[in-house]
Amino acid sequence: MWLKIKPQEPLLLGVIRPDAQFLPSLAYIPGRILRGAWAEWLLRQRTSSEEILRQVTRLRIGNFFPAAEAAGLRYALPLLMSAMECKRHGGFATEPSPNRRGHGIVDILLPVLAYRLLEAHGARFSVPFLIRCSQCDDRMEPAEGFYAVYEIRGVKHHGMFRPRFHAQTKVALSRHRRAAAEGMLYTPSALSPYTPDPVRGGSTRVVFIGRVAPTSPEGEEAMARFREAVSRMSIGAMHTRGYGRVSVEEATVSMPSLGERIRAFNELFRQLWLDIRSLALNPEALPQEPKGIYFSVDLLSPGIFRDADGIPTLKPTLILEGRRLEPILWMTRPDMASGWSTAWGLPKPTQLAARMGSIFVYRWDGPEDSLLTLLEALEQEGIGERRDEGFGECLICHPFHLEVEEK
Repeated sequence: MWLKIKPQEPLLLGVIRPDAQFLPSLAYIPGRILRGAWAEWLLRQRTSSEEILRQVTRLRIGNFFPAAEAAGLRYALPLLMSAMECKRHGGFATEPSPNRRGHGIVDILLPVLAYRLLEAHGARFSVPFLIRCSQCDDRMEPAEGFYAVYEIRGVKHHGMFRPRFHAQTKVALSRHRRAAAEGMLYTPSALSPYTPDPVRGGSTRVVFIGRVAPTSPEGEEAMARFREAVSRMSIGAMHTRGYGRVSVEEATVSMPSLGERIRAFNELFRQLWLDIRSLALNPEALPQEPKGIYFSVDLLSPGIFRDADGIPTLKPTLILEGRRLEPILWMTRPDMASGWSTAWGLPKPTQLAARMGSIFVYRWDGPEDSLLTLLEALEQEGIGERRDEGFGECLICHPFHLEVEEK
């Protein structure tokens, strides 16, 4: 089920360091923060620790990604590590407002995949793989952040999320004297509940869209309790200082189905294979089309993985129908999975993780029907360790992989 979270107050989300003067906030809501708010609410109801554990494990809570609330909003997702934008004029060329349009953002995963596989088959190219802006011929650089898709009068638009931050300098309090501590000031930079309206101009509300899936037959009841808890509890930090109050409601998300995404992914890949094959110096020696079915696993949250020997790694191995699938192409960077358990008052373990936005491409040589069923379960359950905390959330064949022309 897709849910929508609307902040009523500024949000301060992230790791709060006791020795830091400036307290920044994340621009999205990690699922583990919502899970912690639910556990804290149950704790205030004097629920036993065993019952809290039973209830919070009945749902898998994903990350919630920000978007400007505007007419025609379809979905919101993070940009992946394969997204590139013009160095000189970055941003989407299909922004609803003409004043915000850049030269476009393009996804390079499928062209890079075709180029690398053709090289593995012995292709010889006169120039290395290089992406340049089609408008100014300047070089491209990685694009980061969150974007949303809007459909206005039947036309699809992409809009980058532009956060506003609410900064306020405060005086630290001495825990011993319960008075202001001399020379101790700090500035929380909280995420504002308002952002520029991409369609009409001015300001509009920020909304966060994410997935919550039941993991047991009691999931529907747990869903109702989760929504009640998050609506009554503040999330993030500094609850007693006017931060963190939100409301929760169901969201209508219009995204291509998994089967449509896989088919479109492979059809476009075959077209790019032919186009790049024609640029080789020896096209007659290369296969006419790629063999097998290809799909990508795109992380919507950090992923924690281990290899067969139990050693932390950044490359996940999939086991589908007893077959071990190793990624044939990946784009990833390291991250650290950590945090603080508000309910238990203890730090969570710190582990190596693959960063949100990482991409892993696999090849399947079996029938398509069985693959679709396996990938549906994979997309729903996630990959890697500590999935119940929100790690390893993924999307199969992210829809932005089809944008191989600047959008």
